[in-house]
Amino acid sequence: MGGRVQYDAMANFTIRLATIDDAQAVARVFSPSFQLLTFLPLLHTVEEDRCFIESIILKECEVVVAERDGRIVSFLARDGEDIRMLYTHPDVVGSGAGSLLLEAAKASGVAALELWCFQANIQARKFYEERGFRAVRFTDGADNEEKMPDVRYRWQRLPAVSE
Repeated sequence: MGGRVQYDAMANFTIRLATIDDAQAVARVFSPSFQLLTFLPLLHTVEEDRCFIESIILKECEVVVAERDGRIVSFLARDGEDIRMLYTHPDVVGSGAGSLLLEAAKASGVAALELWCFQANIQARKFYEERGFRAVRFTDGADNEEKMPDVRYRWQRLPAVSE
């Protein structure tokens, strides 16, 4: 995915690959968005979030950002078929930025996408299910940092119909 892509149908967002220079701006989306998950304990500071984005996510994942008016408002971090993170700034939740990034990930040519979501995050679960993801595994949260029950979602490309 090179350069910027304009999608008029999605509230005039542009999407592009993130660079290491975007770490601070991506963290400014992640931290307040994560804080909306009031059922979770706050385990990290904003500075720790920025360091995590810079030293782990931007190095291990393909990170695509959605921008509006030159400001990063949403991002999706993907490692192959695994979506590691998809967060949208609280000011623009529901505006189509996350959907745009998810559609771009589907259009990347992968056969499937998988991601984890907290079971208590009803809004996110509805978002994924409305976009074709299906729950494939439920856990008690013992293996995640927050120790909160989660669910594994999977989207799979439908096979092409031959004529």
